[in-house]
Amino acid sequence: MAKEREFGLDAARAAAVTLVLTVHVFQNIGFYNINLQGPGMALAAMGRMACMTCVPLFLLLTGYLCVKRTWSPGYYRKLIPILLTYVLAGIACMAYQVIWLGTEIGPLGAAARLLGFYAAPYAWYVEMYVGLFLISPFLNAAWRGLGDREKLALVVTALAVIFLPPLTNIPGQILPDWWTDLYPLGYYILGAWLREHPIRANGWLLLAGWLGIGALSGALVFLFQHGQPLTYAPWNYYQSLLVAGESVCLFSLLVRCGGERLPGPVKWCVRRLAKLALPIYLLSYITDQLIYPRLIALAPTMTARFLLAPLAVIAGLAGAGVMAQFVDWIVTALTGLIPKPKQTAGK
Repeated sequence: MAKEREFGLDAARAAAVTLVLTVHVFQNIGFYNINLQGPGMALAAMGRMACMTCVPLFLLLTGYLCVKRTWSPGYYRKLIPILLTYVLAGIACMAYQVIWLGTEIGPLGAAARLLGFYAAPYAWYVEMYVGLFLISPFLNAAWRGLGDREKLALVVTALAVIFLPPLTNIPGQILPDWWTDLYPLGYYILGAWLREHPIRANGWLLLAGWLGIGALSGALVFLFQHGQPLTYAPWNYYQSLLVAGESVCLFSLLVRCGGERLPGPVKWCVRRLAKLALPIYLLSYITDQLIYPRLIALAPTMTARFLLAPLAVIAGLAGAGVMAQFVDWIVTALTGLIPKPKQTAGK
């Protein structure tokens, strides 16, 4: 069972990073500059909302995996590989901007970008994750002190104050929405709950839930923003109760996947994508910049661009994956040089 669960977690990571790069398609082919009208744009809106499970999958995984962690002085060592990955990816992104784009970045500018977590343009996730990592042992201590009924009450409360207001407030302010930006905390709580209370529904039902809720979300986007370009709003982003629902469905489907029926090469790809998910995500900025201007020049219509989108995603995963592998090798070598704390006798 341990091996099956481990592959399921890898499947969730691999799906998350693939969906991230898929969401980048909409950002880079000009989708947000086109008015939402016609069946094709309705389908595109539905596809986008189904792919918005990308970051929530990572956050659900964080709660699922980290809820058992406790604080100790050595706890912070776990941040070192993440920060090293960010620094190396940030240096690579800045090097690309200087060499390829001609951007002027001096030593002080580079230091400011690294410290501000924007050396890699997609590094907002690392900035958010670091804060979640730092407070999670204390959240976990509170979680362990709750009974099942209290944990369920906390889950319902998180859904009510974080994820529900964006949906009820589509036509106008109905519920207070101050807490909606704390969605990482909400997904962490949901992941912790799913660790202890996994959803046992049929796999096909969970798949239908992901796609069906995604289609419903996209239909709402098409309805309320019809005739104008899709613009960001909490109800069409990670804070939406519908996005939370579809994310739980997909996560619950993936984590129990054992991969027994998958061919060996497919399983290898899943495991590599999972292991390199963070550097792939950060370095996909470079591949996005290289791929999409050429795709737009090759495909002048939005329909043609969407038809070529799967190839762009695969190319982005492959290109960023090669760079990510080098980053991973360097991070592994550097962390290997850090002395490990001495084990106390008897432990």
